[in-house]
Amino acid sequence: MVVHGSKSVAWSAALLMLSSVVLLTSCKDREEAEESPAPSERIPLQPTEPTEPKAQDVRLQILPLLSDFPMVKLGDVQMASSHEEDGSVLVTARAIIQVEENLYKSEDAPLIFNEERKEINAAINRAMLPEAVYLLQAGAETSAITEEDRVAKPLPEQLKKMADEIKSLAEDSVHRLRVPAQTTVEIPVSMRARRSDGQWLFSDIGFDTAPLRSLLPLIPEKALPENATVVTDDFEMKRRTLLREKIEAFNSATKPYIEKREQETRSRMLEAQARREEAEKAEQEEAATRAERRKTWETMCEKLLYTAASYVGEWKRAEAFGKFTLRIAKAAAFPDALQFIGTLSDTDLPQAELRVVGRCEAPPKSGEAVSCVIHVYSGRYDPDVATAEVFDKKDGVMLLSLSEDGSLTGKLTCESWGDQPEKAFDVHLTLAPKKDSNHRAAKRRPAPRSQQPTPQAH
Repeated sequence: MVVHGSKSVAWSAALLMLSSVVLLTSCKDREEAEESPAPSERIPLQPTEPTEPKAQDVRLQILPLLSDFPMVKLGDVQMASSHEEDGSVLVTARAIIQVEENLYKSEDAPLIFNEERKEINAAINRAMLPEAVYLLQAGAETSAITEEDRVAKPLPEQLKKMADEIKSLAEDSVHRLRVPAQTTVEIPVSMRARRSDGQWLFSDIGFDTAPLRSLLPLIPEKALPENATVVTDDFEMKRRTLLREKIEAFNSATKPYIEKREQETRSRMLEAQARREEAEKAEQEEAATRAERRKTWETMCEKLLYTAASYVGEWKRAEAFGKFTLRIAKAAAFPDALQFIGTLSDTDLPQAELRVVGRCEAPPKSGEAVSCVIHVYSGRYDPDVATAEVFDKKDGVMLLSLSEDGSLTGKLTCESWGDQPEKAFDVHLTLAPKKDSNHRAAKRRPAPRSQQPTPQAH
């Protein structure tokens, strides 16, 4: 029983202690609940004005300053600020500017290609040499070279295409990478900020664009010309190798072309020489023919148009006809012609006589007739005869051809009748046999008075 009683005392003590703990906890919770106001009774907090601008505000001020530089974009902005006595905020920052694409600079062709340039230019010059060079090499005389021979010969289209390609590879400009993409530039920025009506107002913005302006002459990769040559580490070595290959190909292509030109020029020279020799021979033959023709003409003149020669014959026009006698009073020889003076008369009426002056020229070509032009001047004639139509004029002329048998054949007309050929008279005269001296010395019998014409001045 003592044991049992001891156990009951112990449990009673435990329950008492637990009750005390629960009571203390409940009192504490109640006190805290009484001290904390109800949710509906909380006092709202008022928003505070920012004391300095944020980085995003500063970025918005920098972005318009980059509008002239499309090759870059704005990255991070690292900023610091300090409050001034006048209430403004001084902002200092570092703007990180990033290049968006590769930027290149255009340069002249590298000087290392000078040897290739000289070589292709020399090869082109050889292929374009004037014909005169080949003519002289073939032994042509300078007098046979024309101005056209001295003009450079244009390259054939295929060779020109090859030459242009080589010159382009050796002489065209190249593009060298100057600023790689993703390159960054830090630019210091300063500005003054002031809070007004809930907004930040900025002034005195300092932004040095000099580093960006140095990028403007460069060419963005997307703006490079089509097929632009971009310089790489092994560019010069590869380009020189390519130039050597193409120059050798050009020389191989021009070799047969030059040889063909040389052969054609030589053939042309020899053909021209043969033509000259042929022309010289023909000229000699022509000169001999002219000399023979002249000799024949001189013989004819001496035989037919001598002083005191007399031609008799007739004239005719339509149904009218009559007789003529042409007497040469004096003949004089000149280098290319024979001139004479004389008279033209009616054979049956010698008193009807007019003065004439004639000229006989050597024919310019073989086979042509010897021409004889006789001008009719003043004298006496029968006004009732049809030929008076000519003698009444001041421009009467006889256009005759002299043949080796001693005939003068042609027209009696007037120079003013050029558009009236039907008015001309046909004339045919034949050389009369020479008279002996006694006969020539005999006096001419006067014609019966009834046959003498009325004198007319011409």
